Amino acid sequence: MADINISVDGVSDEADGEDVAPKKKGRGKLILFGLIGLLVLGGAGGGAFVFLTGNDTEVAAEDEPPVIEKPPELTYIDLEPIFIQVETGKGVLQNVVVELALEVELGNSDATRVKAEMPRLYEAYLRTLTDRPLPGADSSDVEVTHIKNRIRAENLRLLGPGVVYDVVLKNMWVTEG
Repeated sequence: MADINISVDGVSDEADGEDVAPKKKGRGKLILFGLIGLLVLGGAGGGAFVFLTGNDTEVAAEDEPPVIEKPPELTYIDLEPIFIQVETGKGVLQNVVVELALEVELGNSDATRVKAEMPRLYEAYLRTLTDRPLPGADSSDVEVTHIKNRIRAENLRLLGPGVVYDVVLKNMWVTEG
């Protein structure tokens, strides 16, 4: 039999007179970290691809022409004139008269509801237009947008969204009080 000489530090092994290369520690760890890195990069690349390209259902939906809904037929409900006294510290300065119409969908139950609620709406309009001063009333330059916004807010509060489409100012005049 041949003599085997084994070194303690693992530098050389002699078996039958042949030198064997030492084992390298950490080579397995390097391969493991390399595989984990490839998996992470592959996952990130795949996620980026899906994110940037989107899915097929979105592309198919874009190819179809959009469905255009027919806008509703609208009608106008005329309101009785609203008389507003604009007061200052010196008493009644002027009277503002506003004629409005509400734009609603024709033949809809909401139009019937607006007509049925008209006394309540009219009272709410008077309250909202007289509880605070109207901007520009002192100089006979009343802001129409402010009046329409107050009326819109009352419509939304009392009737809910989507019932009255717009408030149309038909006429407005200011008389000295």
